[in-house]
Amino acid sequence: MLDTPKDRVAGAHPWLVKLRAKPRRDEIATPMPMTVAADSARYRMIYELGYAFATRTDLDELIPFVISKCREVLDSEGISLLLLDSTRNELYFPYFSDENPEVARRLGALRFPADRGVAGSVLRTGRGESVEDVSNDPRFYSEIDQQSGFTTRSILAAPLIGRESAIGVIEVVNRRGGGSFTEKHLELLEALAKSIAVAIENAQRFGQAKASEQRLRVQVGALRRDLARHDRFTEIIAVSPAMSEVFRLMETAAATSIPVLIEGPTGTGKELVARAIHRTSARADGPFLAITCAAVPETLLESELFGHRRGAFTGAIEDHPGLFRAAAGGAIFLDEIGEMPVPMQAKLLRVLQDGEVTALGDTRPQKLDVRVLSASNHDLKAAIAARTFREDLYYRLAVFPIKIPPLCERREDIPLMAARFLEVATRRHPKRVAGFDPATIDLLCRFDWPGNVRELQNEIERAVAIAKDGETITPQHLSAELRAVSFSTPPHRVAKAAVSERASPAVPQAPRERTSLRDALGAYEAQHIAAVLAQHQGNVSRAAAALGISRISLHRRMQRYKLR
Repeated sequence: MLDTPKDRVAGAHPWLVKLRAKPRRDEIATPMPMTVAADSARYRMIYELGYAFATRTDLDELIPFVISKCREVLDSEGISLLLLDSTRNELYFPYFSDENPEVARRLGALRFPADRGVAGSVLRTGRGESVEDVSNDPRFYSEIDQQSGFTTRSILAAPLIGRESAIGVIEVVNRRGGGSFTEKHLELLEALAKSIAVAIENAQRFGQAKASEQRLRVQVGALRRDLARHDRFTEIIAVSPAMSEVFRLMETAAATSIPVLIEGPTGTGKELVARAIHRTSARADGPFLAITCAAVPETLLESELFGHRRGAFTGAIEDHPGLFRAAAGGAIFLDEIGEMPVPMQAKLLRVLQDGEVTALGDTRPQKLDVRVLSASNHDLKAAIAARTFREDLYYRLAVFPIKIPPLCERREDIPLMAARFLEVATRRHPKRVAGFDPATIDLLCRFDWPGNVRELQNEIERAVAIAKDGETITPQHLSAELRAVSFSTPPHRVAKAAVSERASPAVPQAPRERTSLRDALGAYEAQHIAAVLAQHQGNVSRAAAALGISRISLHRRMQRYKLR
C-alpha cells in the first residue's frame, strides 16, 4: 500500500502504512522505534506482528524473529526470551539478541531457578514489571550479569501465559541511548507477550508432532532393517545345561530394567537373547532398536545414536532424533560395543551417567527413558587392559553380564536346532525333505562349529538347496569340511542318540562319572527322543509313531525332559 496524503493526514507513520498490507509468511515490514502513535495504529501493529508470529511454526525460526521485531519496536539494547523448564523449575535462554555475540553465547548456556530475579517475580505473579534502575531493586539477580559480562540498567518484563499455565518470560533490557521505558512500552510488551505465548505453544506442539513423526520414521527404518537381516528362527532352541543357566539369567534380567551386557563368540545368537529379554520385560510394548557399532562410520555414529539438529553439519537438512530418543519407552541394543571408537565411548558414558542426551548442534539436553542392552564378541576386560575400551564404561554396561556358550559346548542342542533350520529352509525353497539320515546327525554333533549357530544354519540351508525333492539329508549333502570329520574320534554322547525309524538305536557307552541306572536311562531316553524329533523336523505325530508310543505319552516325556 502506498503512503498517500490521506494516510499522512491521519497521522500514521510510513512504517505503519506498510504493515497494513497483509504480510507474507517470509517477510514482514520492520517497524521503526515506537515514539508517539495513535492507539489504533498501535493495535494495528500488535495485530500485524501477532499474525507474523503465528505463521511461523518452527520454534528455532520463531524465537529469533520475535526477538528481532520486539527489539526494533521497543528500541532496546537487548531482548531475552526465557522459557520455563518445569521438570527442573528453571528458566533458560533458548535465544538472546544482543549487540555482543559473546554475551549472547554465554547467556545461551545459563540456567537459573525459576523463582529468582525480576523474571521469577513476573512468572509468579503473572503481571508485567518495569524496573527503571535494577541496582535499587532487591529482586534483581546480578549473577546473570556476572556470568555473561552484560550490564543491566533497566528491565521491562512480561509473562508468557499459555493455554494452561505460564511458559516463560520476555524481558526488554536497557533502552537504547540510555533513555527510560514508559508505561506505553510496558503495555505494548504485555500485548505482544500474549501473541508470543500462543505462537510458542503452537510451535512447540508442531515440533513435538514433527519429532514424533521422525521417531516413528527411525523406528520403522530400524525395524525394516531388522526384518531384512532377521534370524530365520524366532525362538531360542536349547535343552543343554549350559543354556539352562543362560535362560535363568535371562528371566532375571527381564524382571529388571538394568543394563545387560551379553558376551559370546560370533554367531551364538546374542541379539536373539537381547530380543528375548526385551520381549518378556515390562518394556515389551516399547520399541527395540538395534545398531551394530562396527558397521557405522565413526563420523556418523554420534549422529545416529544421539541425533542432530538441522544445520549441525553439512548435509543435515532436517532434525534427526537419534536412536536413543527414538527408542523412548523401550530398549536400544548396541551390538559389537567393543568396536566403538574411544572418543565415542566417552560420549556414551556421559549419556549413561546423566540419563540425558544432547543432539549435535543443540544446547538443550533431553531426558532419556530407554534401557541399554549391549553385546560383544571380544573379551572386554582384555580390551580394558589394552586401553582400547574404557573401564568406567564397561562397568556401566555390564551391570548384569550374560555369557553365551559356543555351540561346541552345547552339542545337546544341535539335533533340535538342525530340525528347526530344516523346517524353515524347506518352507522357503520350497521343497519336501524327509529329514536327516542318522549319520548326518552324527556328523553335525561331532563338528566343532567355529561359526556357531549361524554356521549350522548356513550348513542346513546349503544341504536343503542341494537335496532333491523327497530326499533325506545324508552326509553327501554336507560340505566337504563336515564330511572330513574323523569317525575314529569318539563321538559326543548326543550323537549316539541319533536314530531313525529305519535304524536301531545305538548302545550308549558306559558313563565315566558315577550315576544311578535311572539317571543314565533317563539321559539316554531324552537324547533318543531329541534325535527322533530332529529327524522328523519336530513333528510330534510322526516321532511318536517312530518311537512306538502315543502322542500323549511323547508330550509327557518332552515336558519331563524340557524338550519343548
